[in-house]
Amino acid sequence: MTNTVKSVLLGIIAILTVILVIERFRSPAVTNTGAPLPEEVIIGPFEGMPLRFDGYYRNEIGDILYLIRFFPEGRVVSVNGSRSVEKDLPAYLVRETRGNPSLGLHNVPVSVIGDSLVFITKPEKGEIEYRGTVVSSSMVRFLRHSHINGRKQLMEYIFHPDTVVSQ
Repeated sequence: MTNTVKSVLLGIIAILTVILVIERFRSPAVTNTGAPLPEEVIIGPFEGMPLRFDGYYRNEIGDILYLIRFFPEGRVVSVNGSRSVEKDLPAYLVRETRGNPSLGLHNVPVSVIGDSLVFITKPEKGEIEYRGTVVSSSMVRFLRHSHINGRKQLMEYIFHPDTVVSQ
């Protein structure tokens, strides 16, 4: 009889464990007090860096705009264009962007080396390497080195939050 009771109890514990695991994956992450974790919690390669993911970083050189957006899993989407298309550029900065080098649109992995970020875009005729740091949540700074023409530029990108459209 005791073996039957033990088997039933072990079965109940196993079922409850499975239910607990399933619920953990279905519900949003919570703290030990039951409150939802703040959205700012970063788990991944950017952990501990003040990068923001609720908008994009923007740099301007003359009439050309350079926009980049980071994603917590360790990717960056970048796009460049002129002022005449400025309002359309942020729409390209989505996780699913496939990239189009002829349009200056890239979706590439970012390497985190200590406190530095490194990524490489591949336009139609070579590579452009970005090496930099997160200055604050509102600014990232990169040394942009074009292996196409050898030119190097220090680029400071300023953060712009996503706009909320009210209905």
